[in-house]
Amino acid sequence: MRHFYEDFSTKPSSRGAQPWKGVVLGLLIGGLLTATLFFYLAATLLPYNNIGGQALPLPGLEKNRAGGLLEISPEANSYYMAVVKAAEEVTPSVVGISNFGMVMDFWGRSTLQERATGSGVIIDEKGYIVTNYHVVEDARELIVILGSGEELRATVVGADPPTDLAVLKVEKEGLPAAVLADSEMLRVGEPAIAIGNPLGLDFQQSVTLGVVSALERSIAIQGQQFTFVQTDAAINDGNSGGALVNIYGQVIGINTAKINIPGVEGMGFAIPANTVKAITRELIAQGMVERPWLGVYLSTLTPMDAQRFSLRAEAGVLIRDVIAGGPAAQAGILPLDVVVAVDGKGITESEQLQELLRAANVGQKMELTIMRGEKELKLTVTLGKLPERLG
Repeated sequence: MRHFYEDFSTKPSSRGAQPWKGVVLGLLIGGLLTATLFFYLAATLLPYNNIGGQALPLPGLEKNRAGGLLEISPEANSYYMAVVKAAEEVTPSVVGISNFGMVMDFWGRSTLQERATGSGVIIDEKGYIVTNYHVVEDARELIVILGSGEELRATVVGADPPTDLAVLKVEKEGLPAAVLADSEMLRVGEPAIAIGNPLGLDFQQSVTLGVVSALERSIAIQGQQFTFVQTDAAINDGNSGGALVNIYGQVIGINTAKINIPGVEGMGFAIPANTVKAITRELIAQGMVERPWLGVYLSTLTPMDAQRFSLRAEAGVLIRDVIAGGPAAQAGILPLDVVVAVDGKGITESEQLQELLRAANVGQKMELTIMRGEKELKLTVTLGKLPERLG
């Protein structure tokens, strides 16, 4: 922002008169009168919204009988303080995480240095902490920084790259654990509070406020669909792994990503709390998540797709691509096949097939009924284990 300054100092006139003093005095008097009128109107009219000549009280605002000042009603104060109380409730559970790795200097020497920082949330008083997988990926050493400033070494209990979740463990008990909400109860438009460490630990436990912008934003990761909570609460570098919180002080999601392209603001994403609960439970129990894998990229067949690819099927799940060497490829499934039934049960949407896969086990066999041109085929697929990385 540019600021322009101008020198208004005035020399005395040759006649000794200083007319500018009168101008200044007039401005001061006018300013005082304007300020007095403004505060009078604010004190007497602000509590009312004049609609059609009728004065209607604004919710939560009351006139003070003694001096015409404003008071906030107990109900309104309770609402306004909800964000404050929620932040105070969860902030002690949000920690900083430093990822140390071997870094090569200019002279070719390899030294252990801090490569990245992020956030985490204490989920068990015995020292279990959830964060993003990308925060701890390839770390040689991990340091957890509590809100008190205490630093603790952490070990990785388990990680699940597809959902970008990891669980750490520190050797300390009695930690303030956050409460995970039922994310199925979320509603679009309700307040959402992001707590984390944007731009490093110098801004530890920063709080930003927004709303839940959307539910079940679906993103394909390694051929499977995962859903996220979208929010416009500010999420910056370092917020990864931090908490997205409702006004009741419950964690509704773990912040994981944002859209970072020119012209786009306020589009951040969090892993829903119910997903976090399910994944962390498996990671703590067995250190990994075994997820069945079909090895395809798919979508619901639309009339436009059917016309574009000259398909005979009118409804079903379109196989857009097949991953080489995967279970579907081994079973003979090809791109542009349309799945119309699984184990004899008809399906019309990709989410139905995804739901069946989520309920299945690694090694389980599935009979897929597909349409290939005008032919109906039945192919048996043995589900594999979703690999950590593809390609």
